[in-house]
Amino acid sequence: MLTHTDAERLSAVRRYHILDAPADGSFDSVARVAAQVFNTPIATVTIVDVDRVWFAACHGLEGVAQIGTEPGLCASAVLQDGVYVVNDGAVDPRTLDHPLVRGDLGLRFYAAAPIITGDGHRLGTVNVIDREPREVTDAQVATLTALAGIVADQLELRLAAIQAVRAERGLDQVPGPRTTASAKLAGQLRHLAANHLDGEHPQACELGLSGPCDEPVEVKVADPWGDSAWACIRHAEDIIIHERSTFIADQNLNGLKRYLRRAEIRNTGPGGTS
Repeated sequence: MLTHTDAERLSAVRRYHILDAPADGSFDSVARVAAQVFNTPIATVTIVDVDRVWFAACHGLEGVAQIGTEPGLCASAVLQDGVYVVNDGAVDPRTLDHPLVRGDLGLRFYAAAPIITGDGHRLGTVNVIDREPREVTDAQVATLTALAGIVADQLELRLAAIQAVRAERGLDQVPGPRTTASAKLAGQLRHLAANHLDGEHPQACELGLSGPCDEPVEVKVADPWGDSAWACIRHAEDIIIHERSTFIADQNLNGLKRYLRRAEIRNTGPGGTS
């Protein structure tokens, strides 16, 4: 029976080089949107290690970088195919004696969607927590699953950038292999950028620094602070190699901003709370 200490799963966790990485805000918006969708005070993006659950993002909990896995909700939820839900931890037999339920936190509600890689390994969860019992809707479950998918996609893009940087640094003096590695990266970028051009976008690259770039647009790149630009493959490759945390942005990521904007409109409109 699969456990969170499964060797293949842990090998997958380590290949993404995310454990103990400096916080750069990459996943903060995912945790924030999860909390807003469920209207919970706490949401986290976690990676489950052998004996700890490490927080890649944490909304509503200050000064917490990790917790142990035993007994652990995330260590159980990460093994699920779908969303793991505890509606009321005080009566759920899975959590009756859990320290987060019996302790100072007083956890009652927990829902988590596993972060699953393309080859089927479960790295961690996107989860929401409340001190009050809650019911969930199908729409909320679908959104939590989608947010976990966004984290998985960003981890793939992050890994591609790390590999590109390592290839660039290691092959500076070897033009032949460097050209091969660059071509491989360009192919990876085109693969990851599939379906990027299905909506409105500029026709020319926006990343020409010394002068306008007339190369056709192929991908959209962004950073965790929300800045983005449309680029040709050559400039997208260059910025991913040289600018930390830049990644190829799925057009659907814009939905986070749209969601937040709609939430602001609802809160400030007629009958809103602001």
